[in-house]
Amino acid sequence: MSKPWYVLALLLTLALFIPSIHAEAFTMSINDDSVKIDLSYPTEVKPSTCFSIRVDVTALAAVSNLNVHLKVVYHADTSTMTLYDAYLVTSFTGGPGLVYSGVLTLCPPSTLGTLVSAKITVTYASGSLLQEFYMASVRSKYYSEVTAELDAAKSTISTLQSEVSSLRSTVETLRSEVNRLKDDISKLNKLINELELENELLKYKLTSAETLNAQLKERLSKLEVELSSVRNSYLDLSSEYAVLQDRYDSLLKSEESLRQKYESLSSDYNSLSKDYTMLTTLYNELKKTYQDLQARYESALEKIGSLQKSLKESEEGYKALSQQYAIASWEKTIVIWVAIAQAAGIAGFVFTRVSGFFKKVMTKKPEQAAKADSKEPSCEGEKVKEPEQKPERMFVVDRLQKVLSGRRISIPAEVAEKMGLVEGSKVIVRLTEDGTLTVRRAEESAENKTNEEAAK
Repeated sequence: MSKPWYVLALLLTLALFIPSIHAEAFTMSINDDSVKIDLSYPTEVKPSTCFSIRVDVTALAAVSNLNVHLKVVYHADTSTMTLYDAYLVTSFTGGPGLVYSGVLTLCPPSTLGTLVSAKITVTYASGSLLQEFYMASVRSKYYSEVTAELDAAKSTISTLQSEVSSLRSTVETLRSEVNRLKDDISKLNKLINELELENELLKYKLTSAETLNAQLKERLSKLEVELSSVRNSYLDLSSEYAVLQDRYDSLLKSEESLRQKYESLSSDYNSLSKDYTMLTTLYNELKKTYQDLQARYESALEKIGSLQKSLKESEEGYKALSQQYAIASWEKTIVIWVAIAQAAGIAGFVFTRVSGFFKKVMTKKPEQAAKADSKEPSCEGEKVKEPEQKPERMFVVDRLQKVLSGRRISIPAEVAEKMGLVEGSKVIVRLTEDGTLTVRRAEESAENKTNEEAAK
């Protein structure tokens, strides 16, 4: 009796999850009050299957020497392929009005890729536009193919629903027998006590499952927020893709861990199903009394209602747990975006340290001004002869350095020796308004040292 409910919950989960995979055709508009470009394109493509892009270029005002260039790139795991790279409009002068309208047919290769990106460059006499964006994801199946599989699942669900209707009619039959069972309640008190103990055990197991389900939902919510942030930062962090690829193996391990958790939850559900079957057998032996006879010392009718509620909560708990299995398939993609967010967090940490340095400099300036005031002569008629200061010879080194992976720059040996830098030394990096990048050794104040010693 538990098997139809198990299959029904699984198929309902698929029915809710599969439509979220598909993304409808997307329309995007770019304009700067002089030129407007409308693009309509699919959000998912399939290897070796051509797709179309509609492009409309409209001059919102009179423009001269208008040029519109479109480039579409197909990204695979280790390579890229240009699907389209040409000018849509060249040297157009006029407006306002429609300048260009057309449909482009692009054919990706047979290699399974990851995504398709596009770049639009617009130039004209009084301005320009540049937009580079993520266009579509590459999938091995179209939504229509997935929909066909979903229709088959819905047919199975319909069959299971008919079985549920049959079970409900059986419940109604049991309700009619409740009146006859009222005379036997006094004889069943001992049995009810045993059933109450078993009911408490089932409630405890159900509470544990609900707690775990709440934790998984909370984790899913956090992942969705992080995914939204990562999508907005994609263009800035595209150079980190090669590093994130190395972390993909660790995501596979995480996926395996989630699968093991799912199997553990499935085992718990099977255990609950066995307990439910055992209780059903006991009720059939008691002239098929309804499962709600476990209510505390109340009428058999109230007991049946309590058991129906417990069964429904068990079904909802299992349905939520089944959704976690579907979420695991997204884990390997989501954690990539999580790693990108961690990289953004590191950048924020560096920005915080630089801000702290600027605050330290601003606090030192009033102290230096106070020291200068204390050295002024007390009498206005007296003049203090200042000693002549000889200018120190500056140590200047010009060296071309290459930026390494992770945006690291190597400091020349003679510069490190002159600055007294060793491994573990702290430096302050400063970027001025004119684009000059300076690096100097960080000097800790006596107050900071005292605070560190107190903290130790």
